[in-house]
Amino acid sequence: MQLSGNKHIPASIDKAYTLLTDPEVLTRTMPGLKRLTPISEGAYAADLEMGVAAIKGKYQGTMRIEDASPPHSYRLVLDGQGPGGFVSVNMSVEFVSDGDEASVSYQGEAQVGGTIASMGQRMISGVANYLTNQFFQNVAKEAIQAKN
Repeated sequence: MQLSGNKHIPASIDKAYTLLTDPEVLTRTMPGLKRLTPISEGAYAADLEMGVAAIKGKYQGTMRIEDASPPHSYRLVLDGQGPGGFVSVNMSVEFVSDGDEASVSYQGEAQVGGTIASMGQRMISGVANYLTNQFFQNVAKEAIQAKN
């Protein structure tokens, strides 16, 4: 499944980059993410609680920030598994200054398998879009709070 989009964050690209790579901010803003535990530079063990329709559960995996070029870009690699199956995400994230805001574009691919994949591409895509929008709304709130 392809994932792509462009969002605006009310912050400079330096601040937006920092927000989107800070494990504490990510834990507060990413729906379902309960904990990120550092395991090496730019790599974290991740604990999530997610539910899609009747398939709910706790998932464990890793999140890595690779090919980092602050504050312009990085690659996000996520791998996780749980009772409903597995998910693997490989996404490039780019930051561009847009006046007083940062324009954040992302493009990548997600693979989903197991019981969760049986829900169908359309439902999974809808949930992915919803969670992505919720995440960026939460990050925007963090950026506004950081300004005050």
